[in-house]
Amino acid sequence: MDKDTLVSLVKFKRWMDGETLKAIKAIDESAHPQKRHLMIRLMNHIYVVDMIFRANLTGQQHGYTALNTPETPTLEELEVKMADCAAWYIQHVDALISSDLEKVITFRFVDGGHGEMRAIDMLNHVLFHGTYHRGAVGWMISECGGVAPKDVLTVFLRDHNH
Repeated sequence: MDKDTLVSLVKFKRWMDGETLKAIKAIDESAHPQKRHLMIRLMNHIYVVDMIFRANLTGQQHGYTALNTPETPTLEELEVKMADCAAWYIQHVDALISSDLEKVITFRFVDGGHGEMRAIDMLNHVLFHGTYHRGAVGWMISECGGVAPKDVLTVFLRDHNH
């Protein structure tokens, strides 16, 4: 995969994460408290995994002991955190050269197990992991009478990738 495509995919992730958070905001919290809370937890899980892999990509310690945080952030806090994290990924990927993507990185999984992945595989994990969980959140948004965002790359490329 070329770097420009990868940057576009990370921009797509940033856009779709934001659209999903906006759709969650529109859900009536008093009518659907458990599902709305679960949606926020799933989006926070995406953020935590993004941050874990950010640390892995840079050889730093992430400090997480689980794949979610004990506390649930507000949607407003999560919007800021996810946007900042996505901005980091965009800048990071844009600064890479082709050989950086093939670099094998060793790390520790949250459960303590040994991990070893190429940078491109880590980036692909971040992209696909978020898509998987946003799909579940979109389903719950619909179940609560909301309008799930169109989580499709073609819409992003047509309307938002300028």
